[in-house]
Amino acid sequence: MNDDLEAVLRQFTADVVGLYDDQLLAVVLYGSAASDEYVRGKSNINCLILLKEVTPQRLKKCSGHLRKWHDDGMATPLFVDPPYVDSSIDVFPIEFLDMKQRYRTLHGQDFLRALNVKPEHLRFQCEQELKGKMLKLRQMYLEGSTSEARLAALLTKSISSFMVFFRALLFLKQMPAPHSVNDILDGLSGLGLRVAAMGRVYDLKRKEAAPGNLEALDSLFAEYLGEIQATVEYVDTLQAG
Repeated sequence: MNDDLEAVLRQFTADVVGLYDDQLLAVVLYGSAASDEYVRGKSNINCLILLKEVTPQRLKKCSGHLRKWHDDGMATPLFVDPPYVDSSIDVFPIEFLDMKQRYRTLHGQDFLRALNVKPEHLRFQCEQELKGKMLKLRQMYLEGSTSEARLAALLTKSISSFMVFFRALLFLKQMPAPHSVNDILDGLSGLGLRVAAMGRVYDLKRKEAAPGNLEALDSLFAEYLGEIQATVEYVDTLQAG
């Protein structure tokens, strides 16, 4: 357990409880900070706050705390209320699934446990988002392909967002929920997909591998993009079925 993280979470929860009192239904930690993927100083601490009703006035109540929360490594929290959650599960199934797979209830109701993410909604968003992100990756490569620093940054910043969708793909295949990026890559490999370049990009993000020169990064990008494209094509076959 990370003692510094726990101290930040206790203070954050106390702040939120003090601000919202009986309007507060739940405070939830989600993402890497709720798993063994958390890296102090690098990973955001993401929290969701469930209120009985979200209004501009209630949002503004916490504005004076944002600077301190940010200084502590907290991302600006997400505010939702029950009607929003109930009407959004079919629109954002991947986001809710990602929360359900890595979260801790810090205060109040464990409302995520009861949420039902439907496979048909998940499959559609997975295909849509992967294709959109792949197009964006190509576009950003055009802008950064002549700089070692920009190309390395493009690779390392993109890997986490793709993992969210690959986690959803494994859920669709009824595979055990992965707890880490390495678990996700193992799962994709088990489906017959290539993941070697993704693994090297993840090592680069974790600073367990040196970036290398521009030629090496360019070669890595080409292999990485090929693996992502193959995964998108695999999702297409699920959609067709």
